[in-house]
Amino acid sequence: MIKAFDILLVLLSLAVFTYGLQRRTRLWKIGQQDSRSDNIGKRIKSFLVEGIVHRRILQDVYPGLIHLFLFMGFLVPFVVIVIVQFMFTLPSPLSKLLSIFLDLIALFGLGSLVLAFYRRYVTRPSRLDNRLDDFISLAFLFLILGTGIIVESLRLSIIREDIQAWAPIGNVLASLIHTLGLSVSTKGFLAMVFFRIHFFLVLGFIAYIPYSKLFHIVSSPLNMIFRSLEPKGALTHMDLEDEEAESFGVAKIKEFTWKQLLDLDACTRCGRCQDHCPAHLTEKPLSPKDIILDLKNHLHKQGKKADEAPALVGNVVQEDTLWACTTCRNCMEHCPVYVEHVDKIIDLRRYQVLMESKFPEELMEAFRGLEKNSNPWGLGFDARVDWVEELDVPILSEMQGEEIDYLFFVGCIRSYDDRNKKVSKAMARILNHLGIKFAILGMEEGCCGDPARRVGNEYLYQTLAQTNIETFNRYKISKILTTCPHCYNTIKNEYPQLGFSCDVKHHAEFLSELIGSGHLKPDRAIPKKLTYHDPCYLGRYNGIYKAPREVLHAIPSLDIREMKRSGKESFCCGAGGGWMWMDEKIGKRINIQRLEDALAIDPDWITTACPFCVTMFDDAIKSKDKEESLQIWDIAEIVEQALAIDKKT
Repeated sequence: MIKAFDILLVLLSLAVFTYGLQRRTRLWKIGQQDSRSDNIGKRIKSFLVEGIVHRRILQDVYPGLIHLFLFMGFLVPFVVIVIVQFMFTLPSPLSKLLSIFLDLIALFGLGSLVLAFYRRYVTRPSRLDNRLDDFISLAFLFLILGTGIIVESLRLSIIREDIQAWAPIGNVLASLIHTLGLSVSTKGFLAMVFFRIHFFLVLGFIAYIPYSKLFHIVSSPLNMIFRSLEPKGALTHMDLEDEEAESFGVAKIKEFTWKQLLDLDACTRCGRCQDHCPAHLTEKPLSPKDIILDLKNHLHKQGKKADEAPALVGNVVQEDTLWACTTCRNCMEHCPVYVEHVDKIIDLRRYQVLMESKFPEELMEAFRGLEKNSNPWGLGFDARVDWVEELDVPILSEMQGEEIDYLFFVGCIRSYDDRNKKVSKAMARILNHLGIKFAILGMEEGCCGDPARRVGNEYLYQTLAQTNIETFNRYKISKILTTCPHCYNTIKNEYPQLGFSCDVKHHAEFLSELIGSGHLKPDRAIPKKLTYHDPCYLGRYNGIYKAPREVLHAIPSLDIREMKRSGKESFCCGAGGGWMWMDEKIGKRINIQRLEDALAIDPDWITTACPFCVTMFDDAIKSKDKEESLQIWDIAEIVEQALAIDKKT
C-alpha cells in the first residue's frame, strides 16, 4: 500500500511539474522563429563549461562558489544514488571513498545554504531584490539537505560499522545521536519519519520548480545551449525587403523571438548585469535586470492574450530607459546564463525609429548628416581628406590600379574631428615609416553605419553599408586596416550579413603583430605614468585586450598602471549606442565617472585605441580642468613618439 501510495505521489509531483513546464514553454512559442539548432557539439560544450563547471558563474567568486557548492551538494548525491541503486553495486574501497566524498559534499552544500541565507538577508547586496519565493526556495533546499543528513546519521548510528570512519560528518552526528541513549527501534522509527519527510520535501520541490525562481534549473541550461554563436559584435540581421513583414523591430512581446522569450525565464535575478551597467551606475533610469524582469512579468501576465497586449515602449519599458543604454555589452558579458539584453534594446529601438519615428531629438541632426554626406555632422565629402594635407597618403582612386597591402579605412571621427585627425596622421606616418603600401578611399569613403545601427535606424545602416561594400568590391579590397573599433566591428562582424567579407585588422592588433615579428621597434624611451582604457567595441565585443598592452609594454620607460576596472571589467566611456551625438541630462556623466577611475591611480597620460573614447576623455579632462596635468592619447600617437618619426613625412 505504501509503495503504491508513493508511486502515486511521484506521478502527481511529476504531473504538476509537467503542467508548469508546458505553461512556460507555451509562452516561449508565441515568439518568432529563430534557428538555434546548429553546432550541436559546441552548444553541448557550452552547457558543460558554463552550466556544470560554472565558468561564468565563478567570475563573481563569492556568490559563484556558493552556487557551485549548492549545485554539487544536490546533483552529486542524486547521480550517485541513481547509479548505485539502479545500475550496480560499488566495490568496498570505492564505496568508502565515495562515502567520504558525499559526506563532504553535503557539508559544503549545507554551509553554502547558510552563506546564501546570510548574504541575502543580512549583508543584503543592493543588486538582490528579496521576495517570498527566494525564502521558500532556500528553505526547501535547506530542509531537503538537512533531513537527508539526519536520515544518514540515524542509519550510521544504527549499523555502527566501519563505514562510519569513511563518513566523518555523518559519524560525528551519529555519535551525538548515540549519546542520547535511544534504542535501536526508536532510531529506526525516527529514521523512517525523517525519510518520509525528506521524500515529501523532494516531491514538493519538484512540483514547485516551474512556478518559482527555481525554474532556472531548467531554463538557464537551455539558454546556455541555445545561446548565440554568432560574433559578439553582430546584431541580428533584418531583412528590409521581406514583403510579408508587417513592421520592423519589436513593438509587442510576441514580436521577440522564442529565444528572446526564453531569455526572460532564464534570468536568475542575480543582478550582475546591473552591477556592471554604466548607465545604472551613473543614476540613469536603466537596470538591465529590471528590463528583463519587467518583460518577463508582462509576458506571464499577457499569456495567451499576447495579440491584445499593449506596446512595450511606454508601458513596460520607458523611453528614458530604452535610450539610456550605451550598448557597452557589460551586462551580457557578466550574465552567467547568457541573457541577451542589448539585442532586445536594439530591437525595441528599431521599431521606435523605423515605424514610429520616435527617438531623441539630437539624433535627427546625426541622421540627416549620415543621409546627406555619410557622416553624423553632415560635413562635406571633400572635408574627409583635409587631414592628409602635407602627408604622403595615397588615395585609391588616384593609384591607377596599383596594388596595396591595406586599405586604411579612416572612419568619420578620425577624418573630421580635429583631435582625432592627429591619430589618423600618426597612423599614416607609421605606415610610411614601415614601408607598408596602403591607401585611403578619400571622398569615396562613407560612414561604416555603426552610429545608425546602434540607435535602431537599420534602414540607414544598410544603405551606408551597401554603399561602402560596392566601393570595396569595385576596388577588390581584401585587407582593411582601421583605427576605430566601431568601424572594425561593423565591417568585420556585420558586413558579412550583407555579403561582404575580408581580412579586417584594428591598428592595436596590427601594431602588436609588427612588434612581435620585429618589423616595428618603438625603442625611444617615454618616461611617463600611463593607464590604458579598454574600448567596449574592441574588448568586450571582439576580445582584443592583450594586443594594445603588448604595444605599450614594448615602449621603454613607460610606467603602465591598470585602472581598477580594466580588461573585461572596463567601464564604458559613455559614447556608444548613439551617445556620441546625444547629451546626458540624467545622473552623472559616464565619461566623468570613467575619468575618476583613471585619476585614482595618478597617471600622466591616459591612452586608448578608439576615437569615441579619445573624444569622451578629452571632454572629461577639460571639464575637470586637468589639461595641464593629464593628456589623452591613442596608442598610435604613443608609438609614433617612440619611433621619433619626422612629422613632415
